[in-house]
Amino acid sequence: MLFGTGGQDSKIFTAQLTDAYLRYAASIGLSHTKLHVSAGNSVIKFSGKDAWKAFQHESGKHTVQRIPPTEKRGRAQTSVVSVAVLPLLDESYSPLPKSEIETKTQGGHGKGGQHQNARDSAVRMKHVPTGISVFINGRKQGQNKKEALKVLTAKVNDHKANERRRNYAQNRKGQIQGGSRSGKIRTYNFMKSRVVDHRTGKKTKNIAAVMKGRFDLIN
Repeated sequence: MLFGTGGQDSKIFTAQLTDAYLRYAASIGLSHTKLHVSAGNSVIKFSGKDAWKAFQHESGKHTVQRIPPTEKRGRAQTSVVSVAVLPLLDESYSPLPKSEIETKTQGGHGKGGQHQNARDSAVRMKHVPTGISVFINGRKQGQNKKEALKVLTAKVNDHKANERRRNYAQNRKGQIQGGSRSGKIRTYNFMKSRVVDHRTGKKTKNIAAVMKGRFDLIN
């Protein structure tokens, strides 16, 4: 699960939304692995029965409207967090040719202790033709390479699938909806304690419960 953000409050909300997803996953019996977490960016792997079903509709832009925790003048602000959800089942995707993959290792950073930070455990893997890359920062280099290849393969195949959908949508404009992730799917309005899902039309005024993992209130 990938979060791309911009702006200070969107970085803060990225961490909060990540925590909400982790609570939701735990409530339905899913396990998780944090593949990479930094300011404004999270890569989380969820495992268990129906893991894909639980998160498949979270892809898109999540808008947060509130007075940011860092705002000293009481001004409301609108920020956006982008979420991408990719199934990592190996059999779901065409494998990437080794000749198209560039792999670099480096010392880890962030939480993990001196052992992780001193050794070249972190892995940055790039698909050269598309320029798509992933960064995995765990304690074991070998495991990081395996996870990086899974995530990179998923991202590249997803990218190709989106291209096919865009091309089809252009040729058949108005007949179908392409699988674009550019649209806003959900708004979290903290001033009104309201969460609205723009795809389903469902809403709740219990935003506190949603942020504790109660996504069943809006799905």
